[in-house]
Amino acid sequence: MRIQSVVDTPERRKAVDAITPSRVAFELHLGQSKPIYNAVKQLKDTSVIWQKLNPTQQRIVTITLKDYENSGVGLPEDKKKRFNAISDQLSQLTTNFSSNVLDSTMAFKLLVTNKSELDGLEETTLAVAAEKAKDAGHPSATAESGPWLLTLDYNTYVAVLSFAKNRDLRKNFYIAYRSIASSGKSDNTGIINQILALRKELAVILGYKNYAEEKFTYKMATFNSASSLMEQLINDSRAVAVEENAQVTQFARNVSEDKGLELKWWDIAYWSERQKEHLFHIKQERLREYLPLPLVIKGLFQLAHKLYGINVQLASGALPVWHKDVQVYAVSDANSTKPFAYFYADLFARPGSKQGGAWVQPLWDAAKYWRAPSPAAAAAKATKAAASNSTNSRTASVIWTPSLAKAESDWLNSAPYQLPIAVLISNQNPPAGGKPSLMSLNDAGTLFHEFGHALQHMLSKSKQGLTSGMRNIEWDAVETPSQMQEKWVYDKNMFNSIARHWNTNESVPSWMFDAIKSLKTYRQGVSSHSICS
Repeated sequence: MRIQSVVDTPERRKAVDAITPSRVAFELHLGQSKPIYNAVKQLKDTSVIWQKLNPTQQRIVTITLKDYENSGVGLPEDKKKRFNAISDQLSQLTTNFSSNVLDSTMAFKLLVTNKSELDGLEETTLAVAAEKAKDAGHPSATAESGPWLLTLDYNTYVAVLSFAKNRDLRKNFYIAYRSIASSGKSDNTGIINQILALRKELAVILGYKNYAEEKFTYKMATFNSASSLMEQLINDSRAVAVEENAQVTQFARNVSEDKGLELKWWDIAYWSERQKEHLFHIKQERLREYLPLPLVIKGLFQLAHKLYGINVQLASGALPVWHKDVQVYAVSDANSTKPFAYFYADLFARPGSKQGGAWVQPLWDAAKYWRAPSPAAAAAKATKAAASNSTNSRTASVIWTPSLAKAESDWLNSAPYQLPIAVLISNQNPPAGGKPSLMSLNDAGTLFHEFGHALQHMLSKSKQGLTSGMRNIEWDAVETPSQMQEKWVYDKNMFNSIARHWNTNESVPSWMFDAIKSLKTYRQGVSSHSICS
């Protein structure tokens, strides 16, 4: 896990910059080791040995060979040298790219003192903006009276585009967000061009037509089949998307009584939200009141208990954390108190020090690991030491004997089991204005989705690290558990268990759940066309 992605500081940046060349050099040296590659390849090329390997071991061998080949192990020295130089440069460029995005996002700050400029924004957004103003040196800031500090984090951006009646404010935010890291000292334009050119060159060196073709070696689909599917979806959704946009435009003209209104990019989300409220009689701010984060988490863990027979308990102090808001959870079987896995939950947005988005990062794999030399490695070390002290200039080699083979096998079988640890990251609005963190429907779906990834990592039965959890699963298959998990948000019994008013404990009205299910298909033509385009 890159700690810099969740708690970025100048000191950590310097440390990352200092260590990156050595890390890349080590990874390339390991990934281009001919002795290791040849040894692994012999396992696959020798039918007697190959047939004795179980399916897990065969998969590890196959994946390892592919990794070595894509790391340039078979390249001639001149091409390998260029490959390594490009890899080192790409590592630094991608780090700089992320840092520029974070810096550019953090640089945008809008302090508002006139509440009328924020007309339409949800109470939750105002409360969070007031808390930000407090942190920025305005201790008397309140959600009701301000001042309010608006930043360019995703939650604030979506709130402004969807709810602010102030068209100029929406335009300001849209342009700022869409031009993140595109000017000044945080400009990523040149970096993007360099990354694209270097990735293509790297792929060509390895014998691929382009970078995409190389990356599809880690997927079930092929580049051509995926491209064909996207083209089909673009064509099939185009007419529906055009019609949906026309409907929103007509709705906006009717409500605004401006028959000549032409919607700009910063108008579409606002008027789509108004149309949604009109069609389904539901407001996001009211729905948030029924989705307090603590209750959603409780319901999510109860679902995991019911589906998978596990308990998830808060385990404060079990592992070190990088921020006061980060929590640690222990996972155990329902009939046991002994954890078989842990995970971190870093759920709240921290603009300026934490990257946006949501993801799960495996920290430790479920596997049997030794952190000490094997008998063969120890023997090789002793032999090398003896040879260096000998007058004989020839280097002695380790003789593979039945006793050494047995010692090696016993050593592997007795390796201690390492518990899996996952890191679940999201950027939920923090508690504000005396209320707990209140979630949108999308927030709840994202949390369920990411927890599906975490479960896949933690519930793995494989004892081989390279096939444990999310490791080495094809990229277009790894989303299956998370997609299944997020669908539970729309199960009526499940939703009723997580949806209660944060203050009154009132259940969500039945009509509201019916409206929520209907929302799933709202403007899906536009969504599908935009994603594929």
